[in-house]
Amino acid sequence: MKTRHFAPLLLVAALAACGQRSEQDLLAAAQKRLEQKDASGAAIELKNLLQQNPENASGRHLLGKALLEAGDLAGAEVELRKAWELGAPRDQLAPLLAQTLLQSGQSRKVIGEFSDQSFSDPVAMSSVQQSLALAFLAQGNLTEAKAAAGRALALQPESVDAVVVSARTKLAAGFPDEALAALDQLILKNPKAVKALMLKAEVLLTRGKMEEAEPLLREVLTLDPNSYDARSLLLRMAFGNQKLDVATKLVEEMPPAVAKKPQGRFMQGQLALAKGDAAKAKELAVPLLKVMPNYLPLLRLAAGAHQQLGEIADAENLLNQAIKLAPDDLALRRQFAGLQLQRRAPAKTLETLRPLIESGKADAESLLLAGKAQLMQGNFEAADQAFGAAAKLRPDDAKTSAALALSAIVRDSAAPGAANRAKADAAIAQLRDIAAKDSGSNYDLMLINALLRRNELPAALTALDKLAPKMKGSPVPDGLRGRIHLVRKDNAAAQAAFEAALKADAGYLPAVLGLVTLDMQANRPEPAIKRLEAFVAAQQHSPQARLALADLLAQTRAPLDKVTEVLAAGVREEPTEPALRMALIDHQLRAGDVAKAAQSAQEAAAALPQNPDLLERLARTQLASGDKAQSAKTYTRLTVLAPTRAQGWLGLAQLRFMEKDDAGAEREVKRALEAEPGSMAAQRLQIQLAARQGRVDEALASLRERQKKYPQEAFALIAEAEIEAGRQHADASVAALRKAVVLREPADAPARLFAMLMVAKKRDEALAFETQWMASHPQDLGFPAAVADVLLGRGDMDAALTRYEALLKRSPDALAVINNVAWLRSKTGKPEARALAERGLKLNPDYAPLRDTYATVLANEKDFSKAISTQRQLISDQPDQPAYKLNLAQILIQSGDKPAAKAELEGLAKLGKKFPQQAQVEALLKTL
Repeated sequence: MKTRHFAPLLLVAALAACGQRSEQDLLAAAQKRLEQKDASGAAIELKNLLQQNPENASGRHLLGKALLEAGDLAGAEVELRKAWELGAPRDQLAPLLAQTLLQSGQSRKVIGEFSDQSFSDPVAMSSVQQSLALAFLAQGNLTEAKAAAGRALALQPESVDAVVVSARTKLAAGFPDEALAALDQLILKNPKAVKALMLKAEVLLTRGKMEEAEPLLREVLTLDPNSYDARSLLLRMAFGNQKLDVATKLVEEMPPAVAKKPQGRFMQGQLALAKGDAAKAKELAVPLLKVMPNYLPLLRLAAGAHQQLGEIADAENLLNQAIKLAPDDLALRRQFAGLQLQRRAPAKTLETLRPLIESGKADAESLLLAGKAQLMQGNFEAADQAFGAAAKLRPDDAKTSAALALSAIVRDSAAPGAANRAKADAAIAQLRDIAAKDSGSNYDLMLINALLRRNELPAALTALDKLAPKMKGSPVPDGLRGRIHLVRKDNAAAQAAFEAALKADAGYLPAVLGLVTLDMQANRPEPAIKRLEAFVAAQQHSPQARLALADLLAQTRAPLDKVTEVLAAGVREEPTEPALRMALIDHQLRAGDVAKAAQSAQEAAAALPQNPDLLERLARTQLASGDKAQSAKTYTRLTVLAPTRAQGWLGLAQLRFMEKDDAGAEREVKRALEAEPGSMAAQRLQIQLAARQGRVDEALASLRERQKKYPQEAFALIAEAEIEAGRQHADASVAALRKAVVLREPADAPARLFAMLMVAKKRDEALAFETQWMASHPQDLGFPAAVADVLLGRGDMDAALTRYEALLKRSPDALAVINNVAWLRSKTGKPEARALAERGLKLNPDYAPLRDTYATVLANEKDFSKAISTQRQLISDQPDQPAYKLNLAQILIQSGDKPAAKAELEGLAKLGKKFPQQAQVEALLKTL
C-alpha cells in the first residue's frame, strides 16, 4: 500500500527535476525578453529564478531593471537595493537606482545617496550625474544642478542624454535660447533623438508656442509610441485647452504595453478626473500608490479624486505626504490650500499660501485662493487686495473679474448699505456679462448663486433659462429650478422641475432630495422614506443617498434599529467609504450604545487606518468606554497622523481638562488652535478653562474678538450667552441669543433662546418667539421638540403634551415622541396612553424607554401585576440601568408592596454617588 501511494510522488519529483531550468537559462531568457521590450515576461522568468536562489545578485539586478521598465517603481527600488546588498556591480546598479528614485519623486534621496559617490565607469558616472542634476533641479538648487550637468557632459560629450540634461539646466537658469541652440545642434546630428525633441517641445511650450510644440510631440509618439512623457505632455495640453475629445483619443490610443503600466493607468485616472468621474479616478489611482507611493503627480491625482468625492480627510493625508516630499512645489502648495479652503479652514489656507504670497511669486490662482480665504473670514479689504493683484496678473481673465464681483456681492450681504448695494448691483451686471460671453457653465452657476444669495428669485430663473442650453442633457438646470421654486413655495413647479431632472439622470440625488423635501412639507414622511429607499436600492453605490436616508429616518424619529441597519448595510456595501462608518459610529453613540460604537470604531480604524476622522471616533469611543489610557494613546497617534488638524490635540486637552490638569489642558488647546485657529471646539474648551479659573472677562473678550472675525457664526454668540447665564445675567444671555437667531445658520440658538426666556421668567416673550419661529421655519422639527423638552423639564405638563402631540401628528411612528406622549397622557389623566404605548411597542418591542413608560402607564391604570412583571423583565434585560429599578420601586409602592419596594430602594442606596437620583431614593425610603 505504501509503495502504491509513494511511487507517483517520486515520479512527479523526477519530472519536476527534469523540467527545471538552470539559473543561467532563466537569466538568459529574461535578458532576451528585456531586449524584446517584454518587461513583464522578463520579471516572470526572474521571479522563477529567485525562487530557486533568492541570493542570486544578477537575478535581483535584472528584476529591478525589468520592474523599472514595467513602471513598478517601488518594486524596482526594493530589488535594486537587494542586488546592491548582494554585491552586484555598483557601476551597473547605481544609474538604475538613481533613475528609479528620481522617477518616483524621491529627489532628496537621489541627492543624499549619490552626491558623494564616484564610479570607475564614465558612462555610469555620467548617468548618475544626470540624475543628480535633475534631482537638484526638482529641489530648486540651480547651482548644484548646473555643476552636476556639466560633469555629466564632460564625461560623455556625445551622449544624447547628457546634452539634454545640460540643456534642461540652461532652460531652468533662464537661458532658453542657449538651450534651444544646444538641442537644435543635437537634433541636426540625430533627427530621431527622442529626448531632444521632447525637451525642445517643452521649451517651446514655456514660450507659449503650442502650435510649434505639438507637432514635435506628435513626432516623438511616431518615433516611439510607448513614450509616456510625450503622451503625458500632449494630454496636459489637451486638458489645458479643454479638449476632452483629444485627451480621450490620446488615452484610448495608448499601446497595450503602455496602458498596462502604472503610468498608463495613471493617465487613465487623469482622464477620468477631468471628465468628472472621481470614483473611477480613485479606483485607478489608489492601487497605484502601492507601486508609486512617492510619485507627486499620482499623489495629486488621488488627492483630487478624494476631494471631489468629499473624502477630505483622505485627500488631506495624501497632500500632507506630498508637501513633505516637495515643500517648494508651488502647484502642490496651491492644491493643498484649495483643499483647506474646501474644509472651510481659511486661516490654514492663508498659512499654506503665505510663503508664496511673501515671496512675491504668487500666481493668479494662488491670489484667488487667498482672496476667497479672506472673504470667508470677512476681511473684505484684504480679499479685494488679493483679487485685485490676481486681476493685474491676468487683466483679461474672466475668473479674476468674477472673483472681484463675488467679493462685492458678499460684502453687500454681510454689511448692507447704499454704497455696498450699488457695488453689488454693478457686480451682478458684470457677472451676467461674463456668463453671456463664456461657452461654459461655471459663471452662469456663479451668477445664479449670487442672485439666490440676494433672494432675487425671478432673476435667478431668467439666468437659469440661459444656462439650460449650455448644459443640455444635464439634470443640474432643472435641479436648480426646483430649488428656486421650493424657496418661492411653488411646490407644483418644484415637483415638475425635480421630476424633469430625474428624467435627464435617474441617479441625480439632489432632485430626489428635493422631492423628499416636498413630501416632508406636505407631512408625508412615509412616501419620503420610500422614495429614498427606492433610490438606494437602484443606486447601490451612492453613500450620500444612504446617509440622507439615515438622516431622514432619524429626523422622523424612526426606530433606532432601522437607522442602524441602513448605515450598517452601507458599510457592508461600501467598506472604504469613511462617511458611512462615521455616521454609524455617531448614531450608535447618540443612541447610547457605547459598546457597539466602540466596536464599529475599531473596525473602521482597522479598515481605514490613515483616516484621521475615524481615528478620532476610535479615541472618543474609548473615552466613552472609560478607557482613558487607551484613548490618550489614540489621540497621540492622531497628532502624528494629522498634525495640522485640531482633533488630536483637542482630545488630549479634554482628557487633561477631565483630570483637572488645567496647565496641561491649556498647553494642548494652544496646540489645537495653532493647528486650526478657527476651531470652535478648541476655543470653547479654552473658554471653559478660563471660566473655571475665574478668568471670565478674558473668555468674553476672546469671544467678542471672534464675533468680529466671524460675524456670520453662531458659536461665539451662543458661548457668550452660556457664560452670561452662568453669571446669572439672564438679560445679557438673551441679548446674545437674539443676535444668534437672526443668522443664516443659527445652530441651536432658537431653542436656547426659548429656554433662556423661560429662565428669565419671560414666558409670554418665549411663547411669542415660539410662534414666530415656527411660522417662519415650519420644517424645523428640532425646535418644537426642544421647546417641549424645556416645558416638560419645568413641570408644565399640559403645555409639553400639546407640543408632543403636534410632533406625533407629524411623525406618528417616532418612538421617542410616542414615549413622551404616552407618559404625559398617563400622568395628566388623559385617555389612550396605554393604547399608544402598546402601538409603539409593536413597532419596536425592545425600545427600553417605552417599556419603562408602559409599566408606569399600567400602574396608573391599577394593572399592578402586569406593570411589575413588565418592569422586572426590563430590568432583567437592562441590568445596568438603575433608573428602571427606581421606577419599579415606585410602582411597588403604588401597589402597596412596601417591603419589596424597600428592598429595591436599599439596593439603589448602596450605589451611592454612582446613581444621580440618590436624593429621590432617600426621600422614598423615609416614607416606608
